[in-house]
Amino acid sequence: MLFYLLIALVVVLDQVMKYYIRTNMEVTESVPLWEGVINLTSHRNTGAAFGILEGQQWFFILSVVAVLVGVIYFRSKGEFKGRPLMETGVALLVGGAIGNAIDRVVFGAVTDFFDLQFMSFAIFNIADVAINVGVGLMILSMLVEWAKASKNIRREGDA
Repeated sequence: MLFYLLIALVVVLDQVMKYYIRTNMEVTESVPLWEGVINLTSHRNTGAAFGILEGQQWFFILSVVAVLVGVIYFRSKGEFKGRPLMETGVALLVGGAIGNAIDRVVFGAVTDFFDLQFMSFAIFNIADVAINVGVGLMILSMLVEWAKASKNIRREGDA
């Protein structure tokens, strides 16, 4: 149940913030949140990270559908049971993917708004953060499992 609640939380937070940006700011308008660190900047992105694959909306939508089918399949097989980092990572990834897919289907572009001022970086949104944190947790989960497996193999070799 927490898996689906986390997905819903990401989607709701992402969509509420994007709605706020779309209804209260003109595209390219920027407001400092923390001077010199981060601004809210209204931006629309028809591509992926850093604008790559611009205008390929159907590719992104089909990718989200493929991810959802894969998650449903692997979750139904119990692949995430007993793997809280993996399950949390997958939920964040799915929530972020759904959040950005909603924008692509409804508006034809993803609304981005977090604009880091202390470095040159793409403008991003809550869904993007969830996707990146989710992938990071999935990688961490795999590394932890690999380390445990390596430790067990070494123990068996000592016996």
